[in-house]
Amino acid sequence: MQTQQAISHSPLLRLANFITILGSIAILSSLTFDIVKENTYLLPGPLLDLHLVICLIFIVDFFAWTLSATRKWRFFFSHIFLLLVSIPYLNIMNLLGIELSKSSYIFLKCLPLLRGMVGIYYVVLHFSRSRLHSLMLTYIFIIIALSYLAALFFYAYENGVNPALHGFGNALWWAGMNITTVGASIFPVTAVGKTLAVILPGLGMIFFPLFTVYVTSLLEQSDRCPSDSATEQKD
Repeated sequence: MQTQQAISHSPLLRLANFITILGSIAILSSLTFDIVKENTYLLPGPLLDLHLVICLIFIVDFFAWTLSATRKWRFFFSHIFLLLVSIPYLNIMNLLGIELSKSSYIFLKCLPLLRGMVGIYYVVLHFSRSRLHSLMLTYIFIIIALSYLAALFFYAYENGVNPALHGFGNALWWAGMNITTVGASIFPVTAVGKTLAVILPGLGMIFFPLFTVYVTSLLEQSDRCPSDSATEQKD
């Protein structure tokens, strides 16, 4: 709550928060380019430099949050996870001359996205009309984000070895069907794909109560409104 209030009252922090979201979109776009277009999982110079700049922005943003907090050291240690995921590990590995496997490359490139997800969460809270509204927006965002990331991972490992997978669009459809627990006709053949096929429906069932709470609350509000109007008329 302290972080949300700080962002709400500070135009500078709001701007920094939006910049981190744009940085996350840039990282996600470059990751999509690596997986869907290039399929090489190397460390190309321009994209690697972009990754470094975005991570440095995330780090500066984290310390800006810390300096604006009332209890700075408490905020620092309670949110240190945001700092750890913002470290440019890919650039460090490249500087040390360490060659990364496909799994390591994708994992390290995805880490800063966690910072962006937190930023989007606070933006949703800031612009939502109510807690109920923010709950629904958070649910939609989680489903879309998890589906897209799962599709990237699924395509990265299943492309070329799964004859049923025809393009990234199929991977998106597969991820969407699995996270909504409907299921898809594309069956994974790799260990990573099979793991995702188990995890995605589980995550979908975990987050689905957010949707049911939203619908139930709307029905309760609609039931209360007529009774309130009738009471006012009698008065």
